[in-house]
Amino acid sequence: MDTPDLLVYLVFLILIAGMGIFFKMYPKFPALEKRQIEPFANAAVAPFQPKCTQRNADAQVLLRLFPPCPDESKAPTEDATDRAELSLILNKLTCLDADVNSNGVKGYNTMSLQYNTSHDQEPLANFVGRCLNNGIRQRDIDLLMEKFEKRGKALITQIAKRQGIDGKSALETYETLIKTTINTLNTNCLAKRSSLDTPYGPRDPGYAVPYSVSTLAPF
Repeated sequence: MDTPDLLVYLVFLILIAGMGIFFKMYPKFPALEKRQIEPFANAAVAPFQPKCTQRNADAQVLLRLFPPCPDESKAPTEDATDRAELSLILNKLTCLDADVNSNGVKGYNTMSLQYNTSHDQEPLANFVGRCLNNGIRQRDIDLLMEKFEKRGKALITQIAKRQGIDGKSALETYETLIKTTINTLNTNCLAKRSSLDTPYGPRDPGYAVPYSVSTLAPF
């Protein structure tokens, strides 16, 4: 056998031996084992909740009095659940105020706040959308805020009773927050929008058709 042929034969044997060793050792490579795991970058988590309470002093006072409990157990206590719901209500009231005041220019903060049947009349993002499109009446505001007010006061009373403190001042602070939000809704949601292309009523001159075009034939 010539020398070139011998070299080709040896290279071929080395390649076969290398492939055999690779496939035999394949499960022992740690980098290759990771490829068998589903390639999720990180665990799925809930969307980030905006901290609208930072823009309101009354909400900050209530959060300092009744801070949410850290989630250390899989089965939270009744007190921890009440504190979490109160924090959510405070966030919703302040985010509702922020979205309506900004006319939705910066997006809806209320979009990422979870719906809760204990205190929600409807999804807040829907309410903000109807408000900014002049689709809200006084009755809608009354129903929405009445539910927030009753549920918030009930939670404050329960948490204060467990702590053994007088919740009168906290209730007064919460009432101030409710009044602030109601004032924002009444000012922005019930205001008449400009209607330059729509007449105000049947007697508005906008419905009149000029004589010069009233007898024009169709195309």
